[in-house]
Amino acid sequence: MNRTAAYLLSALLLMLCSPAAAQDPDSAYLARVQDTVDRYYRLHPRKRLSGEERRFRVIPLYGIMYAPETGPLAMGGFMGSYRTSRDTLVPMSSVGAVAMVSTNLSVAGAVTGDWYGPAGGFRIRYLVRFNNSPRYFWGLGFDSAMDDASRSTLTSRRVRARAEFLYRRGGMLQAGGFLGYDFYRAADFSDPQAVAGLPLTTGYMTMGAYFDLDTRDSRTAPSRGVYLMLEPGINIPLAGTAFFFSTEFTADFYFPLWKGCVGAVDIYGNLLTGGAPWTMWPEAGGDVRLRGYYQGRYRDRNLLSFQLELRQTVYRSHGLAAWIGAGNVFPSFGDLDIKNTLPTYGAGYRLSFLGLVLRLDAGFGLRGQWAVTAGLSHSF
Repeated sequence: MNRTAAYLLSALLLMLCSPAAAQDPDSAYLARVQDTVDRYYRLHPRKRLSGEERRFRVIPLYGIMYAPETGPLAMGGFMGSYRTSRDTLVPMSSVGAVAMVSTNLSVAGAVTGDWYGPAGGFRIRYLVRFNNSPRYFWGLGFDSAMDDASRSTLTSRRVRARAEFLYRRGGMLQAGGFLGYDFYRAADFSDPQAVAGLPLTTGYMTMGAYFDLDTRDSRTAPSRGVYLMLEPGINIPLAGTAFFFSTEFTADFYFPLWKGCVGAVDIYGNLLTGGAPWTMWPEAGGDVRLRGYYQGRYRDRNLLSFQLELRQTVYRSHGLAAWIGAGNVFPSFGDLDIKNTLPTYGAGYRLSFLGLVLRLDAGFGLRGQWAVTAGLSHSF
């Protein structure tokens, strides 16, 4: 397979079918593209590359997408790939940039990349992104989100930068640390009292550790294996607010059930200590977890979620998926109320192409809430 052609097709599909990227573009999307192309080279013997084969290559990216929080979007950018080693067993490094604008005047952009050391064990993953997006806002906590009359509007302005320094051992275990910066401002607030006088602008320096164990047979369409991730961190304020600790974890399990069917379980948590401002709280909804909810309607200091999904191949590259799940946002474990659980269920269509999985889902939640989402690869 020609490497440039493979990257071009993968990248165009990525941009056309990933609404999440419009809100939160990050290096995970480039990793999925890279995984597809590198799949070919893992099946062939080691060889040494010539200077021509190692040169930097750039691919244009453009497309039209849709996300419930932003409406239709147009986007454009580029992705570049290059090698830091003559050894084909060392993954390709990448760098890319994308800019987006939507019909509700949301604007976003990102620069992201993945650099591998010459031996392949050490990598630096980096990201800089910003967005300026009009959003609906229901207030803080579960009770406010349940009140339809509490809906107000604001413009969310966020700048994030992050660098991860990672070392992979034995092909399965990866560990390292990260440094980052997070700035947020809520502008044009139609009801500032919805946050009870709390700051509308915050800035934090973030740092912490990162660990993951990955035994999946594929990052884009796994049929068996386990993915475990743990990310403890500390967030240091640059002005005014208090510091706080954060812990994010993921536990994903994949197992074959019967011919053409794979079961997948996802357990996720994002936990913050009491000093975390509302601008940093995790949000339920989106196209990955708790599908069916407007992203950001339900928010609090802590979020836990669970989902079980069945993925059935129907005919050749066509398939169907169905899921059930639940989640909860809560201020502290002492205030965790099972009655505030957010159910989620739904179904969708899958199309496998070029090692990728194109996804179209319809999700349903509490009190008739629902959303249609599309993406590249399975939701987890």
